[in-house]
Amino acid sequence: MGITFGEDIPLERTQLPEWFMKRLLDWGTSAGMEAFNDPERDGHSTVVLGGKVLVVDIDFSINRTHPEKPVIDVATCKTAYAIPNSTATSSTGNSISLDGFLADAIRAFLNEVQKDDAERDTVEAARLGRLLSDHFAYLMKLDHLALSEGDGGLRWFNFIDRMSLEVEKLAGSEADAIGRCANAL
Repeated sequence: MGITFGEDIPLERTQLPEWFMKRLLDWGTSAGMEAFNDPERDGHSTVVLGGKVLVVDIDFSINRTHPEKPVIDVATCKTAYAIPNSTATSSTGNSISLDGFLADAIRAFLNEVQKDDAERDTVEAARLGRLLSDHFAYLMKLDHLALSEGDGGLRWFNFIDRMSLEVEKLAGSEADAIGRCANAL
């Protein structure tokens, strides 16, 4: 695992949005993704990360109401995937649960690095950044599997949503059972 010294967060808060965008692009490229960033315009900036099958499009809002302390947040996170040169019309899709998962992981990192200096934990920020980098690396593994399997390869991405639905059903039935037990007491 090695030693973690903490995330090298800029001391000058005005540099935070640009620094974060660079970090995100670095994580994506180190995972093997193509990474693009549109410059900030009207308080928004977009990052696109992609493999051969998967594309992650993340729109960020940047609030500069207080120029000395800008705040960046995930506005939208959308994934899309399609097998290149596929003939099947059902070979494209997206994953709502993956969208939410990635948005939450990015927000967790942003929340930590945007805390006031006295509250910010650079080691925790580094841990969250490493997790995000690991998520991108895992998605690229799925990307390679999906590409190698052709049309059937999208199952690697579709499974996430199917599993999420099953977990939601299970959680709902467990909550109902707990509620019935609590009412019986």
